Amino acid sequence: MYAACPLGAILTDRMKRFPADARQTGKPLFDSGTSRKLLRFMSITLLCIGGVSAMTTLLGSLPTTIRWLVHGGIIALPLLSLALLEQQRIRAAGHVLLWGCWILALLSAPSTSGNRSIGVTIIPVLIVLMGWLVAPRQAIIMAGTSIIALLGISLSEHYAWIALEGPIPPLSRWTILTGMILVTTLLTALSYRLYATRFAEQQHLAATLELVTERSPIMLASVDEKDRYRYVNRNYAAFHGKMPTDLIGTPVSLHLGPGGAQAPILAIEKGNGSARYRQLRQNVQTGTECWLEIDAQRATREDGIYDGYYAILRDITDEVRSAEQIQFMAYHDSLTSLPNRTLLADRLRQAIVRGEREDSLVAVCYLDLDGFKLLNDTWGHSTGDMVLIQLAARLQECVRGTDTVARLGGDEFVVLIGGIQNRQEIPVAVGRLITAISRPISIHAGTEVGVSASIGVAVSPHDGEDPDVLLRHADQAMLMAKQSGRNRFALFDTELEQRMRTLHQIAASVEKGLADGEFRLFYQPKVNMRLGTVIGAEALIRWQHPEEGLLLPASFLPYIEGNPMASRLGQWVLGEALSQIRQWATQGLQLSVSVNISSHHLQDADFTEQLANLLDAHPDVPAERLEIEILETSAMEDVEKTARIIRASSVLGVSFALDDFGTGNASLTDFRRLPAQTLKIDKSFVRNILEDPEDLAIVKSIVALANSFERQVIAEGLESIAHGAPLLGLGCDCAQGYGIAHPMPADAIPPWIANWTAPAEWLQASR
Repeated sequence: MYAACPLGAILTDRMKRFPADARQTGKPLFDSGTSRKLLRFMSITLLCIGGVSAMTTLLGSLPTTIRWLVHGGIIALPLLSLALLEQQRIRAAGHVLLWGCWILALLSAPSTSGNRSIGVTIIPVLIVLMGWLVAPRQAIIMAGTSIIALLGISLSEHYAWIALEGPIPPLSRWTILTGMILVTTLLTALSYRLYATRFAEQQHLAATLELVTERSPIMLASVDEKDRYRYVNRNYAAFHGKMPTDLIGTPVSLHLGPGGAQAPILAIEKGNGSARYRQLRQNVQTGTECWLEIDAQRATREDGIYDGYYAILRDITDEVRSAEQIQFMAYHDSLTSLPNRTLLADRLRQAIVRGEREDSLVAVCYLDLDGFKLLNDTWGHSTGDMVLIQLAARLQECVRGTDTVARLGGDEFVVLIGGIQNRQEIPVAVGRLITAISRPISIHAGTEVGVSASIGVAVSPHDGEDPDVLLRHADQAMLMAKQSGRNRFALFDTELEQRMRTLHQIAASVEKGLADGEFRLFYQPKVNMRLGTVIGAEALIRWQHPEEGLLLPASFLPYIEGNPMASRLGQWVLGEALSQIRQWATQGLQLSVSVNISSHHLQDADFTEQLANLLDAHPDVPAERLEIEILETSAMEDVEKTARIIRASSVLGVSFALDDFGTGNASLTDFRRLPAQTLKIDKSFVRNILEDPEDLAIVKSIVALANSFERQVIAEGLESIAHGAPLLGLGCDCAQGYGIAHPMPADAIPPWIANWTAPAEWLQASR
């Protein structure tokens, strides 16, 4: 940053003081301060010399009249000079002292040694000092006058008009005269040369300063002690819609008003002589409001008297706007302009304090959109951003001005609702949020999409009084709402917290177990009852827990649903199944293996890529030997995305089966859109076909549906051999279940296949 106030002082002061023409020689070489110091030193020195000289005269013989006059002048001149210096009349003091000493020197010459006298020898020094301290023009006058006087003294000596202390030979007389004239002329020329050099430098500096002041983007102004413009540059005048000549000499209050005129003066007084402050002013030229940074400094004369002030003004509107934008971006979301996590934390702290003061509740509502990832994948991120913007506006419409809607990132929002008197108000308020979010959103002409949200609610002070704790509790409640079916809200309670803690602990244990190699795959054979052949096996995961023994999937899989561990575990199962297919092939068994995939794993954005990488890692395993089973209920959550994933993965060669078919209430339209090759009838229908005609009718309908769409059908949960005959009678040839074989380790599959034969009842029913 530039030194604003000193620069202003230099610019204005120098521009006033520098002469406009180099031929003007009325200015001294030295500045007033240096001249004053030199003149005071000379006056005091001369006064001392005069005092000593006077005492010497009084002790000696009586002096002549001229001698008394010289001695009196030596005392009077410095006294008068010092008096003028006290009055700040520096040039007058220089004139009195230097011209007075010059006269005394010439008066002493005739009564002493003429041109050889001490007084005459100091004349060149007086000429130089006159040029340096008073003005070069005065030095020229003194030099010319001195030459004439010296010629007169020499003529007086030559014709004996004056009496000298000793005779001077003519040659010496004229040599002395010539030397004095030459010295005087030389010193005069030197004085003028020094002045001319100094003046040229000053002229160059003046031109440079003028260039700076008039072409600089900053605004400069000098105001006198009567609050009138003394100087302004073009930029300052243009800012006020004027020319510089229109402002100079006019009162500042005429253009800025009384308040604007007093602002720099008050700031300077408060800042002890200088100040820097900001002010909002209107640019008369453009008609817009601008922020100005003003540097002001008091101006004083050499005697310390107030002489107005200098000011430098700089337009910092862009800087202020940028700072405001940066400040806004630091506390707001760039997409929706809602408060971000940082500002939310501050607002939440304030809401908690206000709630304590007013004895009211604060509801922290944590929102996570359902299926937003699918919307992004289907329509693109630009459409997703547009949806988020619209939802942000809807949420703001649902709350009061004192409440806060914030976006944490992605599809997560937080709504702070304060001033709640009882908990019965919370479901109503949260219900408004769910209703607003659930309204269809127009994304293109004639195209609407629907989204929903799972909301978790934590209430202060019951669920915590720390912002981080409340947000964590609301997040936990949101996860429970999502696991409970989505498009709903859940209130936090201590039991929920314990459950969430259990979920996290189990997920951590699963992660450790996977790293330690504790998981196993068991395989349950699938058979063709009509042909009496083994057609494949279903891979079923088991956890060989070091403390609890062999754990079934129901003891850990539900607890990691929705957790990234579910995808990691699914990838491990796929890789192990492919390795087992390869191992069986080396033993002469060409078996297909089906693998269950969770809905969250299936909906991974890179699921197809994961699958392709696993197949590439097992190049000797035919892709058609791998079948992926997905729950019908999971497929129905998003039919379009599921169908797209199935089609993309089918290109790799793998096949798909709808597991637990009949429980998802899929419509014929949805079923037709899903390109799954196999339907697996849920065991809840197969189990009771011997006793329940309705279950038998359901199985018959599923088999008929599969045949109509040329899909393979497999009955799950075949509990006994007796169940096989009615299934064959309905046209369902394939089955699996405890009535055939229990899940077994991989090394038990080959001997089981070698020893298994189809029951006679099935062969009989097949005829």
